Amino acid sequence: MLKWKRVSSGTLTLNAEVLVDMLAGMSGKNRRITKISFTPTQYKYLRVYRDAEQIVDYDSYTLNGEFPVLDMDLPLAEGQQCKVGFYNSSGATTAIQIMIGYTED
Repeated sequence: MLKWKRVSSGTLTLNAEVLVDMLAGMSGKNRRITKISFTPTQYKYLRVYRDAEQIVDYDSYTLNGEFPVLDMDLPLAEGQQCKVGFYNSSGATTAIQIMIGYTED
């Protein structure tokens, strides 16, 4: 079954990356992030990390505004942490909602 979780990016800072905790791997659960969605916004670059490894650096403005979803295949083992957020290259600092779809067995 696909589950969904939403977080706010928090206030964005000009020319800086702002990350928040999204999901962690748990004992006895095989979690896999399969989708990520957010409002396409000019000059904002989506960043996704699994622990210290950067998985995504994506210009959010290139997404289709009618169905702004990226397919992913990101497994999280026990103890691994997924962080999401944006690099902001413009003056607008408004927080952006980020949603993920994930499965767990």
